[in-house]
Order: sequence, then C-alpha cells, then structure tokens
Amino acid sequence: MLDAEITAKRINETRESYRGIARRGSVLYFVIADLALIDPMYQYSLEFFARLFNRRLDKSKKSNNLDERIKILLEDITESFYLNICRGLFEKDKLIYSFLNSASISKRAGEISPAEWNCYLRGSLNDYSKEKYDVTCIQENTFYKLFALQDCNPNFEGLVASFRNSQDVATCWRKWAASDEPHKI
Repeated sequence: MLDAEITAKRINETRESYRGIARRGSVLYFVIADLALIDPMYQYSLEFFARLFNRRLDKSKKSNNLDERIKILLEDITESFYLNICRGLFEKDKLIYSFLNSASISKRAGEISPAEWNCYLRGSLNDYSKEKYDVTCIQENTFYKLFALQDCNPNFEGLVASFRNSQDVATCWRKWAASDEPHKI
C-alpha cells in the first residue's frame, strides 16, 4: 500500500511538471481557433490540433532532465504549430498570426498586463488633452498616446519628459527614428 501511495505521489508531481506544456497548447489552440474570425477558411478541428500536439510530444528531442525536456517541448510545439498553420494561411495573414501567437503567449505568462493590452487595443480611457503639447518632434496625437503608454506600464515612466528634454530628442529619439534597426537602439 505504501508503494502505491509513493508511486501515485510521484506520478502527480510529474504530471504537474508538464502543466506548462498543456497551458502552451491551450494558448496555441485558441489562437488557431480565432483565425476563423480573420477568414472563414481558417477553421481547424480539435482533432487536427490534438493529433499535431501528440505527434510533437512523440517526435520532439528527448531528454532525461525534466527542465530541459519541458524547454524542448515548449519550443518544439510552438515552432511546429507555427510552421504547420502558416502553410495554410494567406501571406497577408501570417504576420497577424505571428503577432497573435506571441501576444497570447506573453499575456499568459503575465508579461503583458491587462492594462497594457487594453491600452494597445482601445487606447487610454483618460483624457490627456489638458496636458500642454510642447514638443516639435512628434505629432500631437502621438504625444497624448505617450501619456497612456506611460500610465499603463511603469517601464515607460519618464517617457513624456524625455520628449520634452531637447537634449534627449536631439541625441536619442531622432537617432532612433532614423535608424533602420530601431529595435537595436
């Protein structure tokens, strides 16, 4: 009886370790299901999804180290679904699919807060028009959107002030705006 309890406990612990893989699968499934909202041709069955998911569990690289195995599965499943689904998408819809995948994964991981997501989708509910528009390097509507960005994420604290600082604008923002690779600056 004691052996059975120990075995059951070990099975439950192992099962819990793989819960992240199941979460990733559910995120990917709902992104794929939502593709039908973009174009009615993009309809994938749960059976197709389950078959592809189980195939990736079988065919992915194996490892005896649990953390490494989970990392392998997360990467393999995500990449495999992306490649398989992209085969059936129009070229114009591949970028939106990529965005939906990455945004959904980031939201699930808590890297994008609900406030940030709402700001991205709907803009801010606050009225910033009372703020003085006193910069020349960006348009007025962009200036007010910076306030919303600053309010929804503490990482952007001081963003508006950096546009008001003539030295920051001259050295940083103009260089960033003119760059071919702004993500690297």
